Amino acid sequence: MTEAMRFSPLPSELRRRSELSTQESAAGPQWRDDCPVDVGRKVAAILRETTNAAERVLARADRHRRIGTAHGSFEVDAAGVLDGDGTDDERLDVVAAALYAIDALRDDEEPVQVQVGWNEEWVPPTYDVDGFVATVNDILLGARVDWSWDASKFQQRGNHVLHAEVVKPASTFLDLKPQFARASAGFEAALTRLSENQPAVAITDTATAVQEFFRALGVEGGSISDQLNGAATAGVISQEDRKLLKPIVDWVNADRSSRGNAHQFRDDDASKADAWLAIHVAAALIVRLANEEPRNIERMREERERARKQRAAEEEAETARQRHEAKARTAAQTWAPPGRYDDEVPF
Repeated sequence: MTEAMRFSPLPSELRRRSELSTQESAAGPQWRDDCPVDVGRKVAAILRETTNAAERVLARADRHRRIGTAHGSFEVDAAGVLDGDGTDDERLDVVAAALYAIDALRDDEEPVQVQVGWNEEWVPPTYDVDGFVATVNDILLGARVDWSWDASKFQQRGNHVLHAEVVKPASTFLDLKPQFARASAGFEAALTRLSENQPAVAITDTATAVQEFFRALGVEGGSISDQLNGAATAGVISQEDRKLLKPIVDWVNADRSSRGNAHQFRDDDASKADAWLAIHVAAALIVRLANEEPRNIERMREERERARKQRAAEEEAETARQRHEAKARTAAQTWAPPGRYDDEVPF
């Protein structure tokens, strides 16, 4: 069963994520290493919906910041940073500190003073830690923030090694090669569906991305396993590669069959952990078959971006030159000396 979020995305947010998915199909995902203001405000709002002791959580978060931040000091308190003060980097620290704080307070029993009608009363504290964590993780993923809460730690998404060395390079490689456009669309759709809390659909999209990747390599087949065998027969991969990858693709295929929505399974039958594992496995397979070092793939993207900027600058310079020449011609025609017969009266 998936962790139930307290507040699912509304149509405006779903449309934003759909537009983001469209952009990513052309340019690949752009992961953030900070936290924008709109995300901080959402985190502050969900905190107040999941506990009646939000101020206690934020106070503990500030104590954590004094110990856990790079400099051990700050000028704006946690509430102010989430509301828009401070920098995006500070806001990411506050989100992390708030997650650590509410997790540490889950067994807190000290009464908290709350407003009840016209009176203030002391009541037991309530902390919906799982609801807070699930919703914040979904908000962070929807904003492509490269961090999430996992296994009682705030860490780079899918853990630093898997995400930085597998998911990012796979997304980049698919985006860099036009022949993998359909596979890229499937892979980015999986990330988007996961951000929309649809893990079953994400698993199916992940498997589809792998199948489209094989098809782009000229390998057909009714299943990923069939395609893997076909790839070995066609010499796309070696028999040793096939033996190494067979258990992996069998897992992807099996997870799609048992948990994906291709067989009308509900999202409740698959967890986000299942979907993340499917995405990581598929990404590892793609990176392996790309026959490129992950860092080289990232450098390829950087080089393409530099080339794009250079082309844009050259086009802008050429447009400016043409505009300047056109103005010069117009000026020359305007101020040209009169011709031989310009002052004669016509018949």
